Amino acid sequence: MTEFTPFVPSSSKISILAGNFVDDHGRILHLRGANVGSASKVPAQPRPKIHDHAQSSYVDQPFPLAEAPEHWARLKSWGLTFLRVNVTWDALEHDGPGEYDKEFLAYFRDLLKSLRGTGLVAYVSVHQDVWSRYCGGSGAPGWTLEAAGFDLSDDGAKLEASGAAYVGGLRGERVEGERGLWPTGYTKLACATMNTLFWGGETFAPGLKVGPKGVNIQSYLQDHFLSAFGALIDAVGDLDTVMGFEMMNEPHSGYIGLESIDEWCYETDLHLGHFPSPLQGFSLGAGHATAVPKYVRSFPYPTRVQQRVIANPHDVVAWSSSGPTAGKCPWEKEGVWKWSDEKKIAVALQEDYFAKDRKGRRVSFYPDFYFPFVKRWEVLVSKRAPTKTARFVEPLPNEFAPEWPDSARPKNFVFAPHWYDLHTMFNKKFGSMTVNVQGLSRGMNPLRALYFGKGVKKNYALQIGNIVAEARKQLGEVPVVFGECGIPMDMNYEEAFKTGNFKWQERMLDALISALESSRAHFNLWAYNPRNRDHLGDDWNSENFSWFSDEQRSKDIAAGKATKGDLDAGARLLDVLVRPYAIATSGTVMSSAYEVETNLFTHRYRETPEVLAKGAPPTSRVTEIYLPNRVYKEGEVKWTLTRGGKGRFDFAAQRLYVWFDDHVDTVYNAKGKEVHRRVDIWVKDPVDQRGWGVILVMIFLAVVATFGLSSELKLWLTGEGFAELNY
Repeated sequence: MTEFTPFVPSSSKISILAGNFVDDHGRILHLRGANVGSASKVPAQPRPKIHDHAQSSYVDQPFPLAEAPEHWARLKSWGLTFLRVNVTWDALEHDGPGEYDKEFLAYFRDLLKSLRGTGLVAYVSVHQDVWSRYCGGSGAPGWTLEAAGFDLSDDGAKLEASGAAYVGGLRGERVEGERGLWPTGYTKLACATMNTLFWGGETFAPGLKVGPKGVNIQSYLQDHFLSAFGALIDAVGDLDTVMGFEMMNEPHSGYIGLESIDEWCYETDLHLGHFPSPLQGFSLGAGHATAVPKYVRSFPYPTRVQQRVIANPHDVVAWSSSGPTAGKCPWEKEGVWKWSDEKKIAVALQEDYFAKDRKGRRVSFYPDFYFPFVKRWEVLVSKRAPTKTARFVEPLPNEFAPEWPDSARPKNFVFAPHWYDLHTMFNKKFGSMTVNVQGLSRGMNPLRALYFGKGVKKNYALQIGNIVAEARKQLGEVPVVFGECGIPMDMNYEEAFKTGNFKWQERMLDALISALESSRAHFNLWAYNPRNRDHLGDDWNSENFSWFSDEQRSKDIAAGKATKGDLDAGARLLDVLVRPYAIATSGTVMSSAYEVETNLFTHRYRETPEVLAKGAPPTSRVTEIYLPNRVYKEGEVKWTLTRGGKGRFDFAAQRLYVWFDDHVDTVYNAKGKEVHRRVDIWVKDPVDQRGWGVILVMIFLAVVATFGLSSELKLWLTGEGFAELNY
């Protein structure tokens, strides 16, 4: 009997060829897995106050080393073998500039080393949201904000009071009231300023010199980021369990490119709560009470102005008197604006300041600021980890791939966008109607942007397909990995936590994964977080995305629903999350799809036919399919393959191996061209709802085929002679 060995991913066994990940036998790989995880965005307990940021420690985030084997085994059993392991700049260098946390780096190395022999492989992503934990998100160390002049004293009270940041979702408590405010932090003074300084400080703040050598803030921040990244690579770059690195999660351009400091773009920037314009943000941060609009949720537009309120009524200043700007706003010092004592308002002096460089030339974020930094990062990675398979780089959030010249791309470039259903994310509601926000933001007729019932699959497939198609158009043969995509578990007023019925979450996740499968993109679901709790979620800005938690696992075991040895205990949505897919395909993939209702898995690919020698087929000719045993059990599986197909089930390993031993006539007639291969596997026969007329026609055709009118038609209808599968 022919024996097969499951593919075990590793850095040395995966390479990039013609826009695909391929294994060491030349087979095309499909990589899917999870983010590990959202817990890495927050320091370990006890978490220090914002002004004590240097005391942060991320050791045991996302989980202690002793627990790692169980988590890896669980993810592998679900077929989620491709991990995006997250780490923040703060975790590496929180103690101060150039002071790296050796204890954390040792922990992180051991964590990734523990992947050996598990059947999983990872890439490391340096994570950030809203620049830093210390201005409302995650990512950069607190000293970066202080280097730019911000005052973090009193647990960030001055940042909050001056409207420079929203940090209400980071207190380690459940957020009551409006829970969707954290994304507005991108447009608030602290985050927008830091991003502008990081990418374009030399252009927009040439006078801001910092550090012992008095270098421009841009060089200071970028140099330290790259040095910290170098320390990370030195710690884990030699591990075969690490296949690559991602430069930065969800980069943001700050103020760069704004045509006017009087407004943000409603189509791209979430307007909610107190929402100052850039100019109003400058005014507030400088300690001036300022009237700003307050946005509330509405329909048909997502938000509307409810009223204008006086923000920062006590004239709190966001800037530290001991900082490099001596308590002044750097944008005021650069002559962007000034305060009018006469009118008691902020006055714009250079309204389009961030849209042009010092010579008056119009700027563009990608070619002028982003691509040059990508090249600096590429030089670092090439020097420190030259053998790594992949370098992952993202676009700005919710944007298509930009024009990206070959000269500005890293070696082994992987395009790594994100996608979420923004309508559901914003409302935390999901039901019978979904909205194509991507289309609306690009001028789609509102009526065409609405999808009902099962149309959610078409909606998601269109949006994700657009991202992939645009990437193919702009980038050519480059692998596309959706580094983040997920669903909120606490949707619909947290009803599922009360009832135990997660049907809407299941429907949404099925639509999401189906869309990813139809696009033939690789992906990492957000997120796997054992520390998730129903009432607190992922303990970061009210997010709740993890479909597994240790808390739920303990409840399941205590209730007798599971045993301690059950890896599925504590998990939800497994009926749609755990699904078959082709791990490695011996030809060019045309399509893959899974139907939850019937457990029908279809896989189509093209391959040059070949007459195989006797004995075991070469690995290069074998397509390996993950076949989860929670769905496909021995004796219950039905299948069909195109002519010449053979296969071997290995239920213990959750695998089906398929290969084709072609007839000599097939090889001759193909004349060197590829032929189509078909793999269908299912458990439940689908209910035919096409009507008796169609069924009678099918019966007639079957009778005709049976009497030999067409031998090929007979083969097609009956499946006879199509396949030989060995159990």
